[in-house]
Amino acid sequence: MNLRKNHLISSGRKLISAGVLGLSIAMVPCFAQEKEPVQYLDQGWDDAMRELYYFTPQGSRLMPYSWFLALETAAGETRFSDPANMARYGWLNHGRARLNPDNLPIGFTKEPANDSAEKYWVGMTCSACHTNDIQAKGKRIRIDGGPALADFTLFITELSAAVQANLNDQTRFGRFAANVLGHDPTPTETAQLKTAYRTFAAELVGNLWMRTPHRPSGPGRVDALNQITNALAVTNLGVPENLRPVSAPVSFPFVWLAPHLDWVQWAPVASSPIARNVGETLGVFGKAEFKDSNNLFHSSVMLKQLHEMEEWLATLTSPPWPEKHFGKVNRKLAKRGRELFDKSCRGCHNMPPFDYTAKEINAFGKQFIKTQPIQITKVGTDSQYTHSLISRITATSNLGPLLFQNEPVTPGANFFLTTVGATLKKAIEDAKLTPQEIFEYNGYRFYPPSGDDPVPQIWKPSPEALTAIKASPLVGIWATGPFLHNGSVPNIYELLSPPNERSKTFWVGSREIDPVKLGYKSTRNQLTAKERSQLFLYDTSLPGNHNSGHAFPKKALSPKDRLAIIEYLKDVREDAGQGDSAASTHPAAAKYSSGSEKSSQPVTDKK
Repeated sequence: MNLRKNHLISSGRKLISAGVLGLSIAMVPCFAQEKEPVQYLDQGWDDAMRELYYFTPQGSRLMPYSWFLALETAAGETRFSDPANMARYGWLNHGRARLNPDNLPIGFTKEPANDSAEKYWVGMTCSACHTNDIQAKGKRIRIDGGPALADFTLFITELSAAVQANLNDQTRFGRFAANVLGHDPTPTETAQLKTAYRTFAAELVGNLWMRTPHRPSGPGRVDALNQITNALAVTNLGVPENLRPVSAPVSFPFVWLAPHLDWVQWAPVASSPIARNVGETLGVFGKAEFKDSNNLFHSSVMLKQLHEMEEWLATLTSPPWPEKHFGKVNRKLAKRGRELFDKSCRGCHNMPPFDYTAKEINAFGKQFIKTQPIQITKVGTDSQYTHSLISRITATSNLGPLLFQNEPVTPGANFFLTTVGATLKKAIEDAKLTPQEIFEYNGYRFYPPSGDDPVPQIWKPSPEALTAIKASPLVGIWATGPFLHNGSVPNIYELLSPPNERSKTFWVGSREIDPVKLGYKSTRNQLTAKERSQLFLYDTSLPGNHNSGHAFPKKALSPKDRLAIIEYLKDVREDAGQGDSAASTHPAAAKYSSGSEKSSQPVTDKK
C-alpha cells in the first residue's frame, strides 16, 4: 500500500472519529420501524415478483455476509442488521422470505462469491434505492419503483464506525468472532479472522472517504456518478490522485418507465439498460479489475440477473392514486388540469398518449418513449450536477493505451462511460452471450447499419447531453417528492410556482403525504417541533441545493390553475402496452445474428 493510499485511509479514520460520526448522530432522520402492515397498489406485480425485485443478487460486495449479520452497532451490542437499526437509515423491512432468510431490508441481498474467500457477501441491489413507503392517516402504502427516502451517507458512515469499533475492543471482537465462526474461536482462528477483517476495515474507510459529501445530502439523495467514478478511478484503477469531492447530490429517480424510455439518468447519457445496470452495480460496491493485465475488466456483476431485473421492471406500472386513503380525485378539475398541462408543460414532459421515437432510427424498428433534453442554461435549475459531469478530469493510468488512445487524462464522464463499457464487454464475453442476446440485453438500442458497415451501432449520448437535464414523463410523479433533480422543491404546488415563492428551507424525511400540494409534509406548520428535530433540514441557499429555475410557463399559473394540474397529475396513467420497448427477444435481431463473422458481432463500445 503506497503512502498516498495510507494517507487516504488515515484521513478516513480521522473523518469517522472527528467529524462524520458526530454529524451522523446529529442528523438521524425520523425513520422508525413501522408496525402498520404495508398495503400494495396495483402496479402489475404480485408478491412473488416483488420478492425477486427486492432480493435477487446482482454482484454487489458490501461486506462478507456472516460478518454483516454478526456486526454490532458502534454504540452497543444491538446487531447492526437489526430491522430497527436499519430502519433508522430509511431502509424498508419486508420480513423473512425465501430469498431473504435473515430478515434484511429491501435491496440488501445474499450474494454468492465463488471468487472470494468468503462464500457469501451482503450486497445492495437497485430496489434499495428504488422502493418507498408513503403514509396517510396511519396507513402505509408501498410504492414499488419509487425513490427511497434512505440516507445512504448516514448508513455507510455508521457502518464504517461499527466496523472500526470491533478493532478497538478485544472483548467486542471476541463476540463478533464467535458469532461469525459459530463457536468459541481458538487464538489462531481469531488472529486469522482479524487479519482479514483489518484489510476489509481499511478498505471500507477508504470507501467512506470517497463517498462522503462535504455537506450532508439528507434522505433520498446521493451523488451517484461522482461516487461511482471515484470507485472506478481511485479504488479499481489504483490512482488516489483521481479522487474528487462528492458535491452534486441528486434524488433517486423513479424507475417504472425506465425500460421504455429512450434515455435515462438525470442527464440523458444512458440508453443501454445492461450498461446502466452494470454501472449501478459498480456503484453499490460491485468489484471490477482495472490493474491486473491477466484479469483485466473481470468483475463481480451478474449479467443474467441484471437483465432479468430489467425485464421485471418492464412490467411495472406507475402507482395509481389510492383514493381510499388519500382522497378522491376531482375529475372535473383534473380535466381542466390536463388542458393546462398540454398547453404549458407537454412541450417538455411527454405524457399519455406518449410520443415515441421514430422506427427509422432503430435497427429493429423498435420505438421508445421520447424524453426531452433541456440545456441547464435554459431550464435554469441548479447546475452543480451538470458542472461536475463536464469539469472532472481523470488520469487514465494503465488504461490509457487500451481505452483512451494513449491519452494520459480524459474527462471524468468519458472515463465512467468507457470503463463501464469495457467491464460490460468482458462480462458479455465471460457469459458467452450470443449476438442476439447482446442485442436483447442492450434493449435493442442500436442504430441501423449505415454505408458499407453491416454492424448496427449502439446509441451514444450526444456531447450536449452532459449539460442537459432530462425532462421525463410524469406518470406517478405524485409519489416521488421532493422535486427537481436535486430534490430542492418540497411539493408540486411550489414547483408550479415562481421560484421566489418557493420554500427557502424545509424538512425532509417524513413519509406523511401532503395530498393538497402533492409532496411530503415538510413545512413548519405541518410538523411538530419534535418531528422537525428528527428530520433533515434542507437549505436551498447551499451549493448544489438551489431551487431556482423551472419557471414555466412564462406567465405564472394562478393558484387555482396549479391545483388543477396537481389533480391531473394524481390521475394520469401510462398507455397500455407502452409501445414496442419491453426487453424481449426481437425477431429482427436474427438478421444481424447470422451470416459473416463481422455481421454477427454488434458493436457495444465502439469509440
